[in-house]
Amino acid sequence: MKRILAGVACWFILGQFAHSQSIYSFQGLGSLNHQGMPNNVGMGEVGIGSPTLWHINTQNPANLVYNTFSTFQAGLEIDRRSFSGTDVSGTDADGGLRFLGYAFPIMPGKWSSSIGLLPYSSVSYNTFSESEVTGVDGVRQVSDNRGEGGLTNFFWANGFRIKNKFLVGIKATYTFGAIDKSSNIFLFEQREVISEGDTSLVNVSIGNPIAFSEQKSYSDLSVLFGFGYRHKLSEEAFLNFGAIYSPKSPLNGNSEISLIRLSNSGGEIETVPVSDEKIQFDLPRTIGFGMSYEKLNQYKIGFDIEASGWGSAGESAQQYNNSYKIAVGAEYVPNYNDVNSYWKRTKYSAGFNYHKLPYIVNNQALTDFGINFGASLPVSGFSSMDLAFKWGQLGESSNGLIKETYYKVVIGATINDRWFIKRKYD
Repeated sequence: MKRILAGVACWFILGQFAHSQSIYSFQGLGSLNHQGMPNNVGMGEVGIGSPTLWHINTQNPANLVYNTFSTFQAGLEIDRRSFSGTDVSGTDADGGLRFLGYAFPIMPGKWSSSIGLLPYSSVSYNTFSESEVTGVDGVRQVSDNRGEGGLTNFFWANGFRIKNKFLVGIKATYTFGAIDKSSNIFLFEQREVISEGDTSLVNVSIGNPIAFSEQKSYSDLSVLFGFGYRHKLSEEAFLNFGAIYSPKSPLNGNSEISLIRLSNSGGEIETVPVSDEKIQFDLPRTIGFGMSYEKLNQYKIGFDIEASGWGSAGESAQQYNNSYKIAVGAEYVPNYNDVNSYWKRTKYSAGFNYHKLPYIVNNQALTDFGINFGASLPVSGFSSMDLAFKWGQLGESSNGLIKETYYKVVIGATINDRWFIKRKYD
């Protein structure tokens, strides 16, 4: 079974990161992705104050101390969205690699380390707009707007136990990637056409289409600090506390803007460079707190609160809101030691989250609400197949906005084993 899991994980690695389409991903760096693993998704995206022995905690590096096994995790995400608004409707689906991480103990119980890749943001949209050209009667402008790309986080995290109950951690992240945006602009003139005595208006193309192309690439380092504390209530009951802090940090990059004259068939006739300059996008200061009550190998209930100072971050040309996120979740194992019932040894989870996003559209802040479910199916040893499902709603269908209703399905593989241990006996 472990060979099967390893094969599935390698197949994930050869894939590409998922970039689900969202109309709102034209804002800033795009749609911001949850920085947890599949098991966190199933528990409502809770993780700051919820340590686990069997999975990698990518939300709070201090909790890595609990990884006394070598742990490998990979996950695939499938995203399906429907859009609704005034005179707007549609659907889209996409999927690909979403989670990848490896954790290993250096001094078991005292120091554990982890590396991995997680998509930080994704850009994928295709919208159309039509308007009259100011000062010219009968001429209309149609814009075909597209965007794709996103940023990826490569992280190296370490967790340390200080004395007995106190934990500290640090995560260094290298954020990199590129975002390509373009707008193809077409001009049409409305003319009257008389056919068999009937008069109708038809659109006639004027001149060649013009494309506006913007390519931004980013790469820079940032750091996040984590703290943890476990209070023992009894032999099997614990209260877990966690906190994270990430200072405001610059994300440096380069921007290239070009104008392209197109043929009526869409081919490029001429490209005119407009600008090529260094840019900076400030990633916000983030602070988070989490807490959970745990009955060992039976159940866990927890919540997270996280706030980011986007109001003083971003880029100077665009304003953002301060954002916050609230996540609540629980997990339950009917009977961890029941060797006769597979389903009683399965871990079930559920939760919900509410996220006020930093982006402003039509002078309104965007919100994202989700309800999550999950299950960790045990396989050989301490490994598992992790399944999660999320139903969510982004935006609204009134006030000039568009409501996105989406469904996410996560399929993950977790391999736990004692690797790199020298044999004492043959």
